[in-house]
Amino acid sequence: MPPFPKESLMFRPKHVTRFMVVAVAVLAAACASQKEPAEKALAELEGSLAKFGEQAEKYMPEEYAEVSAQLAGLKSSYDAGDYKAVVTGAPKAAAAVRKLQADAIIAKADFAKKMTEEWGEMANAIPGQIAAVDKQIVRYTTRGGTPKGLNRDEFKELVASFDAAKQAWGQAGEAGNAGKYEDAVTAAREVKQVIDSTMQALGMSGAG
Repeated sequence: MPPFPKESLMFRPKHVTRFMVVAVAVLAAACASQKEPAEKALAELEGSLAKFGEQAEKYMPEEYAEVSAQLAGLKSSYDAGDYKAVVTGAPKAAAAVRKLQADAIIAKADFAKKMTEEWGEMANAIPGQIAAVDKQIVRYTTRGGTPKGLNRDEFKELVASFDAAKQAWGQAGEAGNAGKYEDAVTAAREVKQVIDSTMQALGMSGAG
């Protein structure tokens, strides 16, 4: 058998260079073909999350953080030019976004129900407590005395704080009547704290 020519056993520089150029071109074309779908998928994911993100962050903060981190990872892959990772990971991220949206809707409904119930309880209890505290304050002011452990200035401050709480309770009632139960409950909780501390300072039972 005749020997192979020496040149056939060696890579020729021109051939190697040509091969590398072709390989790079093929790789670049493959990446470019995935850039557009990756960009589209990422935009759709971010757009979907933005539509209900504020609600999800409020009612499902942990799940919202997880989904946001997932999208941030895809964004990092896109910025790094790894479009394949974006295209591959987009379906899983989309499913997570849809689940978060559904969970946030349910959580919001549950929260609204809780606020409605809590407001109903406060609306029934607080007016009676306010009336009882008012009655006790009148007793002290009529007699000219002060509760045990309080001097006159401290008693005046206590009454002023309670009067401010009564005004806040009126605002809470307006919110409750308007169906803004979260606002009503938030205000009522602060009022309840003042009522409890006032009742305690006046030596009354029923605080808490």
